Amino acid sequence: MNFLAHLKLSGDHESIMLGNFIADHIRGNKIHHLPQEVIDGIMLHRKIDYYTDHHPEFMKTRARLHKKYHKYAGVIADIFYDHFLAKNWSEYSEFHLSSFTSYSYGILLRNYSLLPSQTKKILPFFIMQNWLASYAKMEGLRRSFQYMARKANFKSNMEYVVDDLIDDYELYEAEFKTFFPDIAAYCQNELDILFPSDKMSKKNQIISEKATKYNTEQKEIKERKKKIDEAKKKKEQEEKTPYSFRDSLKRKLHQLNNERKALSTDKIKAKLMERFEGESERIEDRGKGERKEEEGERKEEKGKGKGKRREDERLKAKGKSVKEKEIEAKVENEVEVEVEVETKKKATSKVKTKRTLLKKYNMLNFW
Repeated sequence: MNFLAHLKLSGDHESIMLGNFIADHIRGNKIHHLPQEVIDGIMLHRKIDYYTDHHPEFMKTRARLHKKYHKYAGVIADIFYDHFLAKNWSEYSEFHLSSFTSYSYGILLRNYSLLPSQTKKILPFFIMQNWLASYAKMEGLRRSFQYMARKANFKSNMEYVVDDLIDDYELYEAEFKTFFPDIAAYCQNELDILFPSDKMSKKNQIISEKATKYNTEQKEIKERKKKIDEAKKKKEQEEKTPYSFRDSLKRKLHQLNNERKALSTDKIKAKLMERFEGESERIEDRGKGERKEEEGERKEEKGKGKGKRREDERLKAKGKSVKEKEIEAKVENEVEVEVEVETKKKATSKVKTKRTLLKKYNMLNFW
């Protein structure tokens, strides 16, 4: 069921891809009616299955799944590995996954007459649901496992296997990434045995590409050297060859024009400097005037402050004198009141003494 991996490991040979795809639907030796290259693809498929079943990383994956899914553990592991291949496709192929799948579907449709009956039955659903690319997502995995669970002869519980994948996702992915480079190298070796000319052509192609690259680099280096040598020769000829009268006039005119431009630029610079200096002097004068005004304002403020202080002190002194006068007036009034009271007391005491004396005198006269 790992169709994507088998197609990827077939190289770029259409017949090998076709045989590798249909191999699961052909039993035993019922292959003699097919072309030899398709038979080679079927045999390669069987070699891939044998190599996979005995690889230590795949055996770990299958053993982990066997506890729950028993004889379906190998099929589930194949589809898990197709999922990781589709997910990490850019690491193993220079072509986009969608372009590879459409190319593969085209091969199957072009060779429809060679397909077994079982392959013909599933092919429409296979292409419509895009099984090869759908393995990259969890939804596609669930759909394929549900289909397989319905087709299984015994209860497989494969419709729930995606949850187990999610639980140990990193572990399964690490096992796949260790396994796939090994199987890819093994298949490339088998393809080199089947197609030695391709191997030589690939080597020749690499050598030719390197040779063309080297030749282009050497040509660029030679062209650069030629340009540098030509420039040097021109300079040497100009220095050696005597100038004619016309050339000397041209050179003098050119020098005069340069001097005139330089003078004009110097004049412009001088005018700009004069303007700048005038503006700077004006700015300085303005600054000085503003400073003087600020100092005058400060002095006026200080004078006003001093006058205010003096007035406050004078008013305070006045306030003190008025208060003292009021206090003195109060004291004088109190003293006068006390004197009057004492005089009244003295007068009343004199009257009393007189009365007492008169009473005594009258009593004496009475006796």
